[in-house]
Amino acid sequence: MPTLLLRMRAPMMSWGDHSRFTNRDTRREPTKSAVIGLLCAALGRPRWEPVEDLTALKMGVRVNQEGTVQCDYHTIMDSIRPNGKKVKTELSWRYYVADADYLVGLEGNHLLLETLDTALQSPTWQLYFGRKSFVPSCPIQVGIVEQPLLAALEQPIHRKRTFTREQPDRLRCVVEVPDSLDVRQDVPLDWQKRLFGRRCVDTHFINTELCISQN
Repeated sequence: MPTLLLRMRAPMMSWGDHSRFTNRDTRREPTKSAVIGLLCAALGRPRWEPVEDLTALKMGVRVNQEGTVQCDYHTIMDSIRPNGKKVKTELSWRYYVADADYLVGLEGNHLLLETLDTALQSPTWQLYFGRKSFVPSCPIQVGIVEQPLLAALEQPIHRKRTFTREQPDRLRCVVEVPDSLDVRQDVPLDWQKRLFGRRCVDTHFINTELCISQN
C-alpha cells in the first residue's frame, strides 16, 4: 500500500492524549487524534462530520529529533469547574515539546491519500500542532511514496536542513500494530462528545545512516 508522508517540525508542539482540566499533558510524539485533526483542518471538515475514513489509515511516526518537554504555568480568570462552580482564578500547568522534528506516515487507500496530499498543499483552515500558537516551521506536505509504512519511514532526509543537535545512532519509530502492550487512547470517534477509541503501537529503532542523506 502507498504511504503519505508528513513533516512536523516547530519550536513548540503539544500532543496531549489524556489531558483533563488544569493539567495538560503531552506525549513525546504526535498522537493519532492530533494528526487526524490536522487533516480535518486541511480538508475543511467540521467537527460534526465522521472521520472513519481517516482513522482507518495506519499511522507511524519517526522521531528525527527528540524534543525537550517543557511546562508553562498559567492562570485562568473566571474559570468554571466541572461541578459548575465559578472561581475567580484557576491555576493551570500546560506541557509541550520544544525543538522536535517528526516524519509521520499514513498508509492506506491511494485515492484518499491523494486527496489529503492536495489538501495539505492548500489547507482550508489554519494548521497547527496542538495549540493555535504552535504553527509549523516548515511545509507539512512531503508527498506520497509507493511503499508500505515501515519502508516509507526509512526515506532519507538531509542532515544539514533537518537537525540542530548531534544525532544518535538510532531514530525512534512508533508504529501502529494489531496487538501490543502499549495501548494509546487517541483515535477520535466523536469530536463533539470527545470520545476516543484505542489502538496498539510498537516502538522500534532505525539505524540513522539508513534514513539520513549526507548531501
